[in-house]
Amino acid sequence: MSDWKEYKLHEIVEITSSKRIMRSEYQEDGIPFFRSKEIIELNSGNEITTELFISKERFLEIKNKFGTPSYGDILLTSVGTLGVPYFVNYKEEFYFKDGNLTWFRKFNNILRSKYLYYWFSSPVGRKALKEITIGSTQPALTITGLKSLTIHLPTLEEQDYIIEILDHLSSKIQLNTQINQTLEQIAQALFKSWFVDFDPVRAKVQALSDGLSLEQAELAAMQAISGKTPEELTALSQAQPDRYAELAETAKAFPCEMVEVDGVEVPKGWKCFSLKELSSAISKGTTPKKSSLNSCDSKGTVPFIKVKDISESGQILINQLEQIPEKISSTELKRSILHKNDILISIAGTIGRVAIVPNELENANTNQALSFIRLYNDNLVGIISTFLKSRKNQEDITSKVIQGVQANISLEVVRNIKIFLPINFDHKAILIFNSLLNKQLISQKENLLIEKSRDLLLPKLLSGDFSNGKN
Repeated sequence: MSDWKEYKLHEIVEITSSKRIMRSEYQEDGIPFFRSKEIIELNSGNEITTELFISKERFLEIKNKFGTPSYGDILLTSVGTLGVPYFVNYKEEFYFKDGNLTWFRKFNNILRSKYLYYWFSSPVGRKALKEITIGSTQPALTITGLKSLTIHLPTLEEQDYIIEILDHLSSKIQLNTQINQTLEQIAQALFKSWFVDFDPVRAKVQALSDGLSLEQAELAAMQAISGKTPEELTALSQAQPDRYAELAETAKAFPCEMVEVDGVEVPKGWKCFSLKELSSAISKGTTPKKSSLNSCDSKGTVPFIKVKDISESGQILINQLEQIPEKISSTELKRSILHKNDILISIAGTIGRVAIVPNELENANTNQALSFIRLYNDNLVGIISTFLKSRKNQEDITSKVIQGVQANISLEVVRNIKIFLPINFDHKAILIFNSLLNKQLISQKENLLIEKSRDLLLPKLLSGDFSNGKN
């Protein structure tokens, strides 16, 4: 690192913000308009969940006078959740909210913009950003503070080498994220078809009412489950007999009759359960007292999960978790020590985030913004977590939000959430859900390993501990 040179950030890149866009200028369509929320989602490889727009005319006016973000620029979240960088590779034109985001553009010929992106993501960069953060109620990064930051730069050749390594790891993470999103979409579609609309059962009922045989009714259920035509099913039986046999077995597991339960028509042998009936514990965490943390003579070793640590897709971001002393977790926070397969759902602030506690977080802890649901039967973990993420449940709990200093829902709301399930918790449909969940967990674990490797490499690469072999 001896040949690395030190620069003030303002010397090698222009640091600025956007022109003000008033709330009255928001539209239902047009040019996408991003705040911190959207940038965080893009940075995580997730789809944008809430879309805002401004008019094409307003965008062009700003673009022609002042410029707009383009490929290779960097945006940095500067209010609320601080220091999340986004390397602009968005395919469409967009603009962004002033104050929420800081814009890095017009890079000097000694700095690769992607290198700065990774520097912001590194422990060194995060520490530097923390040191210039202002405000306590509403923490923020200022342009003045950002301009004062000092960065050590290697040669462009070394920057390119570092970027190549980190890009490779990031691509793997992004691919796994996309796989997880696809699996989640499949799970939600399957859940709605089997556990809300009861498509396989209704297909059987309709076939029998049309005078068809039981065998034909089973075939109708297979069509409903697979989305295949009778001809396609015949071809499947010849090409993949094992897959066909599994499909036939799944169809057979669904009953041929609908009955009324609590005023709702459901498959025979199913009933309405509340989460309270299915759980040995439904509670929430606690925030450790500052006095306890300050007086504790042992360092943090117990992962402490907050809402911000759960992604939109339901993955717990293990590598960014805070740690609290085991002494405090086992005494003051004993009630909220987590078990593997506990389901977490956020009940304050951002309502409705859902995640499953993995093996790696056995004995972790959490705060009062997260409720944990400990089911009697682990077979139900996949189906219940999928249900909690479903649009129907999200709408139901949103309607019960209590507005105050911070939006929240009560534990009683969580306990009274209801779901229709087979009385037999070994039902084929539930077991299939578990297999789908396992695929998601495998993909998530792989991502965690890659992220851990990246996070271990980042400080070494950005401190000059690794060489490109050409020195």
